Amino acid sequence: MSLRRGFKASANRISLRLRRGLGLLPEAPIDLRAIALKLSVPVVPLTSFRDAYPQAIKQLTLVDPGSFSAATVPFEDGRRAIVYNDSHDPGRQNNDIAHELAHILLGHQSTLPIDPRGKRLIDHGIEEEAGWLGGTILISNEAATHIVRMKMGTQAACRLYGVSFPLLQMRCNLSGAAIRARRAARALN
Repeated sequence: MSLRRGFKASANRISLRLRRGLGLLPEAPIDLRAIALKLSVPVVPLTSFRDAYPQAIKQLTLVDPGSFSAATVPFEDGRRAIVYNDSHDPGRQNNDIAHELAHILLGHQSTLPIDPRGKRLIDHGIEEEAGWLGGTILISNEAATHIVRMKMGTQAACRLYGVSFPLLQMRCNLSGAAIRARRAARALN
């Protein structure tokens, strides 16, 4: 499946608009919780439910932590909350939270993850959109270009932007940052 025409550019515009709304430069790291606060969406760690559901939380954080990353939970009054698996490494947590924020920003409707027969329900189109926008929120095209131009080390960039290495690599590659940085360097010579 591929993203609709113009979606990638639109995602970067959303990322830049979020940064502007927080008073940040286009290449600056972004605070996901500040975005969630502006959207009135609580961001809740999964382990906060440990007392109420000890066996379920043990299953999702220790026994099979890969089975749950994050979800947007809708309430009857229209409010939403994001629940994320805080047993994952911080870069993965940020990516998961950004992915859920992307669903909200794109106006995707929350659906049940499993049908009455127990079959997993996944709309690959909206998941692809949320995946792309989530990554772009964390590392805008301008941030990716900045990382490449500054010859920022991988660990330093991951730490600064709060992302995993695979996400950093994907955004730097797919944003065209290396190409733009080479063109800018040639223009200076």
